[in-house]
Amino acid sequence: AKRPGTNAVVIADTIVKRLDQVRGQIFPKDVEMAVTRNYGETANEKANELLFHLGLATVSIVLLVAVAIGWREALVVAVVIPTTILLTMFASRIMGYTLNRVSLFALIFSIGILVDDAIVIIENIARHWAMDDGRSRTQAAIDAVAEVGNPTIVATLTVVAALLPMLFVSGLMGPYMSPIPANASAAMLFSFFVAVMLTPWLMMKLGGKDQAGAHGHAGSAHGGVLGRIYVAVARPILKSRFRAWAFLLAVG
Repeated sequence: AKRPGTNAVVIADTIVKRLDQVRGQIFPKDVEMAVTRNYGETANEKANELLFHLGLATVSIVLLVAVAIGWREALVVAVVIPTTILLTMFASRIMGYTLNRVSLFALIFSIGILVDDAIVIIENIARHWAMDDGRSRTQAAIDAVAEVGNPTIVATLTVVAALLPMLFVSGLMGPYMSPIPANASAAMLFSFFVAVMLTPWLMMKLGGKDQAGAHGHAGSAHGGVLGRIYVAVARPILKSRFRAWAFLLAVG
């Protein structure tokens, strides 16, 4: 099962079935055979656990976006995450990596950052729509993506540059660690393209009519729920210099 392209779960199940078939033929019936350790079963349990946490992380991010920005934006994120993951798994297959615990860990590791680009663009599109300055929703979305395009590219490449050196780890740990930077870097690159290409289209489709879209995102101009909470907390602190310095000393 350590060979490329093999599946420990399938091999273990095949061996167990084969033992049942040869019982009484190759081995005498009075010889008791017992499986003391099944690595296939262990690998299957670990993989299922990682898949559960992957789904849990996805649901958590979608709910957070729904609370912080809005339900339409949360639907966009709910589409962006699995799309990026599927593209990453396709790229991983092309690069010769199999779906195992290490590659699944890489996806879970990167899921929190692969939605950063999409969230930035979603929030900026919602903010531009809330301006209601006479522009069409299409033009406002284009301006919103262009406004954050360069910072998003730099942020994505920065994360990729931080991950890629792990590919050059030598020794026994090299082949074991390589799926993490490879899959995480691919996820980041795909997340950027999904954010700038798929996300604006989804926002246009899920944003409703022109008037509903313009006024339905009015709360986003102030940062949504979290923005209003921040304003409510920060405004009393910043009213006077004494309060500001007292708060700074308290948290510092």
